[in-house]
Amino acid sequence: SEIKLAFSDSPASSWSTPTTIASDAADSTFDCVMDPAGNIQLVYGEQSTHYLVTRRLTFSDGEWSVGSSVAIYNGAQCYDPSVAIELSGTLWVSWSRFSTPNRCIYVKSSTDDGATWGLGASDVGTQMSNSSMFAWSCVAIDNNSIHVIYHDQNTSLSIRSRALSGGSWSSEYNIDTGSSFDRHFDVGIGADGRVGVVFNKSQLYYREYDGNNWGAIITLDTQPAICPQLLFYRNTPVVVFQQILNGVQVVTKYTDRRTGSFSAPAVLDSRAKPYDSVLLYDASSDSYEDLTSESESYTVADIYHSDSSCLLKDSGDTAYLGMDARFRYVRLELSTPGVGGTVIYSYWDGTNWQAFTPVSGSSDLTGLSIDLLLWTDYGSVPVDWQKCAVNSQTRFWVKVEVASVYSTGPVGTQITAASKINRMIFRR
Repeated sequence: SEIKLAFSDSPASSWSTPTTIASDAADSTFDCVMDPAGNIQLVYGEQSTHYLVTRRLTFSDGEWSVGSSVAIYNGAQCYDPSVAIELSGTLWVSWSRFSTPNRCIYVKSSTDDGATWGLGASDVGTQMSNSSMFAWSCVAIDNNSIHVIYHDQNTSLSIRSRALSGGSWSSEYNIDTGSSFDRHFDVGIGADGRVGVVFNKSQLYYREYDGNNWGAIITLDTQPAICPQLLFYRNTPVVVFQQILNGVQVVTKYTDRRTGSFSAPAVLDSRAKPYDSVLLYDASSDSYEDLTSESESYTVADIYHSDSSCLLKDSGDTAYLGMDARFRYVRLELSTPGVGGTVIYSYWDGTNWQAFTPVSGSSDLTGLSIDLLLWTDYGSVPVDWQKCAVNSQTRFWVKVEVASVYSTGPVGTQITAASKINRMIFRR
């Protein structure tokens, strides 16, 4: 029921302690926008009623002040708001209005910093879409127009627009039709007013309006995305998105159009992805085995040393997790959790293996899903951590060594350095 705020000054190397700015929020999505003066307009569904409400956050002398809740619409349950602001300060919000059993997209505006919306809280606003079982929207503003992009009934992704100076909303234009649309789409505005839309339809697609015509639909990735976010650097579109990594873990990727076409999707953070090397050492046979490809995949119970049939088992058995850059995550999916044993974590300082305890707490690999945060942030990673060669592979290694014997050794399904970012939203 709480929404919290943390803030940081450039270059965002340290952040304030999160503070509660709303304690009456429904367990649903919300949105916010910052005005030119640095104030924030927060829009969310109220917990008890799911009515659509807003709070204005003002910043002064290093402190945020949270305004009272103001009802945007109180005539039905409301979900998934999207908010944008004109240069003049006029606020616009679109949302999904639920009236059993269907949903419709509506839009309203405020010209007084969110104090009143439309004709008041009972005013439903302007209906954008037809009734359907599913409906999501995104509102965006360029120098001349406001645009509401939405999909309903999973059969089309559509847009309606209106001049900022007033007038009627345009007729619905289908950006794409078919099936398998979902809530994961975004819209961005270029410096010259072009409108870009990124969306899922079994794959990840992009389409752009140049002010006169809609261009071709472009495939960005053959797999669907989670929370694709579209930003423009001047007139260059950049798409940042998340994707399931062969199972349940998620990796963050990006693609951009700095040349005439979009680049091949690449991992955004080279330190938060599948490991460059995963080696298992069995002490009894004094042998290494390379399980790098098995660690990236999600094949159940395929990460083990062939001599022990375990990831780790006896004293001295070691898993080496290696990257070409210093990293801070270890994420493990185990098919068999360890029983009875303990491990020690260490890194190479150029001379010795230095034992450490992950900041999230140590794990003896006794669970099925294990998320380890080694260090709080990249700035906290030890500066003396050096590359070294293990079985002729030179990496930054984290060494996980058995200190006391397991009665049942763990067996792995997936081991990566992927971060635990499950959702992300960029606001510009």
